[in-house]
Amino acid sequence: MTTTAKPVANAAETSPASRAVAEPQETIRLKLSPLGIDHRADDFPVRFIEFCEQNDLYEMEVNADGELLILPTTGYQGHKHEYYLSGFLFNWEVANGGSGSSQTVRFRLPSGAIRGPDAAWITQERFDVLPEDEWNWIVDGAPDFVVEIRSRTDDLPPLQNKMALWMAGGARLGWLIDTRNRQVFIYRAGQDAPETLDAPETLDGEDILPGFVFPVREYVFDLPGPMG
Repeated sequence: MTTTAKPVANAAETSPASRAVAEPQETIRLKLSPLGIDHRADDFPVRFIEFCEQNDLYEMEVNADGELLILPTTGYQGHKHEYYLSGFLFNWEVANGGSGSSQTVRFRLPSGAIRGPDAAWITQERFDVLPEDEWNWIVDGAPDFVVEIRSRTDDLPPLQNKMALWMAGGARLGWLIDTRNRQVFIYRAGQDAPETLDAPETLDGEDILPGFVFPVREYVFDLPGPMG
């Protein structure tokens, strides 16, 4: 049983607005507190990843209210979107540094919520000082750069809420790619609302990832599917 809780570092993340639902409609929610499990406890990240590894057919997160979330799968098309984005991010990382990650990596926000973006990157300075438990289990704090891509199971408002959680948790630049409406929402630290781009050809990493360019139209919006 987990007993020692971490303090909530950012009170804004526990406000009603920031606790808004940030999951697809098909998400299964299971309360952990009746089992005596405190999601803010110091040992919870290790136990959570071990649980995920033993149930690896499912994608799971934990929200700020301490609910275990079993998420729907994105499907092959959603996987391809994430795959191409991660490939471009990897190539930029090799040349410029820092550390990128895919949708399998989890980050722990100050509220105790454990979330996984479709793609993320942290600075070299953060990466160099990662303690062993974060390297092996869950990274503390939001990534510096974070991406969410709308898949077949996603409604837009929950993804917008999730992006708000990332930014409140310390992210500096975020992209929400809406595949259905061919739009991209650009979130920047210190800005109250995201910038909306209609069917852009490319996206760039601005001053957070200088020189990083992702051809979003070619590899997401216009990505061809199977014939038939």
